[in-house]
Order: sequence, then structure tokens, then C-alpha cells
Amino acid sequence: MNEKVKIKDFIRILKKRIFIIILSTLCITGFIIFSSMYLMKPTYQYSTQVLAGSLSMDEKEASINKVQENRQLALSYMDIIKSPQIMIGVKEELNLKTSSYDLLKQVSITNRDNSQIITITVKDSNPESAKDIAQTVARHSISNFKDITNVKQISILNDNEMGQAELLFPKPKFIIAISIIIGFFAGIGLALLREHFDDSTYSDRELELLGIPLLGRLDLNTKRINRKRKTTYKTLPSTKRGEYSEY
Repeated sequence: MNEKVKIKDFIRILKKRIFIIILSTLCITGFIIFSSMYLMKPTYQYSTQVLAGSLSMDEKEASINKVQENRQLALSYMDIIKSPQIMIGVKEELNLKTSSYDLLKQVSITNRDNSQIITITVKDSNPESAKDIAQTVARHSISNFKDITNVKQISILNDNEMGQAELLFPKPKFIIAISIIIGFFAGIGLALLREHFDDSTYSDRELELLGIPLLGRLDLNTKRINRKRKTTYKTLPSTKRGEYSEY
């Protein structure tokens, strides 16, 4: 029974404070959308893939040792990519103002287990910069790796100059959906907070819950009172003409 009463009270508060909820939802939603779209820097991502070894092997080559060799080749190449020497070369070629340490933080390398394919991913606020950095890192690391190991079986898989960087943030549909949800729940929170600090009493039931005796009820709706009131006029002698009585 108490839970039912609490649910009814909650619904009553929502109806009573609906203006606060709607206003808070609109304001917070608008602020989040505006700040995400115009104040925060966008984030773009571009990925390129490098093949370590050869995917086509003869039956004689298709042995456990050959697979393990290709695996070690991929791991060694990943270590070369992360070296400061590669980042310094990329920075100098592209004339980047960022430090080699910050540039390294923009680059991520992924490789599935027992795979010869290494994915180089770069995130940047500029889509063209993300693409240029990823492709330059791949070229420099391959050139450096070949010079050190004398291994020629390593190449870029998707050297696509026409490819475009992907927009990671902000995504309008996602931002709008999240901002509406946050704004709505924030509005409910403000409505509950406003109700908590409001000591006014608006119903007989609230007085009964507080244990205060109800002495009477005063209807302040003057329009409804005027509609209920019946006014009649009587024709009076000339000395009293113009007067009227109510009953």
C-alpha cells in the first residue's frame, strides 16, 4: 500500500512540476548539443593495414615454423612502429608542430592473435591530418624495418589515396539522443528537489497526512463562482429604479 502511495505521489509531482521538467530538458539538451557541435573539437579516425610476410604459401611452406616466423615478423614490425625514430621522421616530413611523444599517443596499433595483418589507426581533429599521419607512419615504419631486417615481404594492404577519415565525435544522432535523456532525468531531479524544499500545502490529503485538522475550504476560483451565482433583476418603482438584489 505504501509503495502504491509513493508511486502516486511521484506521478503527482511530475504533473505538478511538468513545466520545470520540460524547461530543464530543453535547456540542457540545447546546451549539450551546442557545446558538442561547436565548442568541442571533433575527432576523426583513419586506419591503414600492413601485411607482414606472405598470405599465399606453398604446401612445403605451410608449416608451423613458417606460421610462427610470420607471427614473429608481425610482432617485430609492431615494435618498430612504436619507436621514437619513426615518430620523429613522420613529424619532420609532415612539418607537424606536435611533439613526437604526443604524436605517438595519437597512433594505435592492433593485431589479432596469429594474424599477419597489422592495423595502424590515427586519431586527429583534422581528417586530412589523420589520413596523412597514418599513411606516413606506415611508409616510414616499412622502410625502416626493411633496412634493419633485410626482410622484403612487408607491404601496405590498403594504400587507398581516395579513402576518407571516419568521424568519431560528435555524431549528431547519438548526441541528440543522449542529451535528451540527460536533460529529461535532470528535469525530474530538479522537480523532485523543488518539491522537497516547497513547504506549501495544496490539497486536503496533504493536511490529513500531516495530522492537521481541516476547518474549512475556500474556493478562490472567482470565474467558477461567478458562473454559479444567479443574479435576478426586479422592476422597482421610479424612486428605486436601477437597484437590484441577489439571492
